[in-house]
Amino acid sequence: MLAAESAAWAQPVQTVQQFLSQRIPVGAPLERYLQSIRSDFFMIDADGDLEITQRDVDLHTVMEGVQARTHAIQMAMRYDLDGDGFVIEDEIRRAMKYEMRAPIGLAARNAGNKPQLSDAIARQIDNMVQNIMALDTDKDGKVSVAEAAKPRAQGRGAGGQAARARQLLALESASKGVVTLTEYQAVAEALFRQIDTDKDGVVSQQELTDHRMRAARVGCEMPAASEKAKVFVLGSYQTEALSSVTLGSQDVVVHAGRVVIEPGDDPLYVVIATYSPTIWQFSGAVERVERLMMTSSLTGPNSGDRSKASMVGATGIPKERISFFAKSNCLAYFHEAPSSGSLQTVAAVRAATGKTPEIVAAKYSVSSFKLPSGAVESSERGARGLVIQKTVGTLNIVGNASNVVIQAGPSRARDDLLRFSPGGVIEIDPKAVVGSHPPANYEVLPQQAGLVQLLASGAMTQNSAGEYVVRQKIRFPAGLAGGHSVTFLIMKGAPYPEGDPGHSCVIMEETGQKKGGCR
Repeated sequence: MLAAESAAWAQPVQTVQQFLSQRIPVGAPLERYLQSIRSDFFMIDADGDLEITQRDVDLHTVMEGVQARTHAIQMAMRYDLDGDGFVIEDEIRRAMKYEMRAPIGLAARNAGNKPQLSDAIARQIDNMVQNIMALDTDKDGKVSVAEAAKPRAQGRGAGGQAARARQLLALESASKGVVTLTEYQAVAEALFRQIDTDKDGVVSQQELTDHRMRAARVGCEMPAASEKAKVFVLGSYQTEALSSVTLGSQDVVVHAGRVVIEPGDDPLYVVIATYSPTIWQFSGAVERVERLMMTSSLTGPNSGDRSKASMVGATGIPKERISFFAKSNCLAYFHEAPSSGSLQTVAAVRAATGKTPEIVAAKYSVSSFKLPSGAVESSERGARGLVIQKTVGTLNIVGNASNVVIQAGPSRARDDLLRFSPGGVIEIDPKAVVGSHPPANYEVLPQQAGLVQLLASGAMTQNSAGEYVVRQKIRFPAGLAGGHSVTFLIMKGAPYPEGDPGHSCVIMEETGQKKGGCR
């Protein structure tokens, strides 16, 4: 079983123990702690039969669903100004202007700040309109009570009582689907006595701190290095190329980089820490790699959940020589050495492997690493220089302009692809990838590569303003956030695209409705 799979199976038990440790009062005796544990149990015991079973999960789920629907309806229907049971865009705008009448008045009085304040207020109103009108599933221009409630009908609070009951049922003592008060107290008492290392009947702040530090390392274990192995630590923010293969989701941007293993005799223990999800292609004397450990900061679409496994993978190294951390916060990513991130990561690797790394190599954006020399390859175009957008007039540049990009007129997908990802797209066979998440070919490539792909397919075109005109069914490329964001015009007859538009603006021809990051 891979480490990531093992940790995913054990996570509920770890969560229960983390919750229990948070309930331990510093300096208080065991009995006071158990009193609070009994109160928690009675809150989780939804049907009051002094047992935690699936019935409690189901009852909490129903009640939490009701609360979520009620809250959702209240949030939307507060804008139902005429009381007809429907909310339309005009009502939202009128109500929002009423609610924001004080800052609107301030903007009108303070002429110097009026434009800036007005823009901020307009964006706030537009965002609320987009959020509420997104509930209009039948696209009739109105949000009904049923539509307002529907998105939240399956809502589940991660910290709700239903989740807590499910966690208790994952305890080893719940093998028969039942947890009693006695069993719950026994788990809590065992944890208390484990943390109370000096056995004086109370838990000190130092004992609690030491326990939490030990618990934080659970899921961050690393295999020991062999006697002859040399340890290498590599870091980057991202690579210069995109991957043709994604990991676990179509809505994440996965990069691709290369690691060339140079000839030699000593076995290598390689640790790579990046910010971006990455698939590393190993080549050369790969038989020298004794162990490969990889991590990234991102764990899913727009997610950096520290309790989840990183999105990383590799080709060219046998599966049995690759290990994954169960959590994404085991090592700090870094793109410069020495730096605070590199010092933390090197210290963690040294403690886990028992060896000081031979080489620590890093760069913000890399094409490839070479080991054991530690050489880093990066194209000049990968170093993001100054970008000047110029649509009219003349521009004179005095001095070295080699790292200056002048963008005249609307951006074009292929030019932007080379600017953002100078390494282009690396074609990878998903069957060759050993990943922390299931590898699969992208349906639509991420970021500007996806825009180029969609233009080439004829599914959309680009007008003179640089906007993307969509006339067929498409999927939004992943990662269209920040500088990657664009404007999509969804023409009448074309379905709303699948996927996440990120910060891009989406305008529907049929209704004129704006979604996403429109201004």
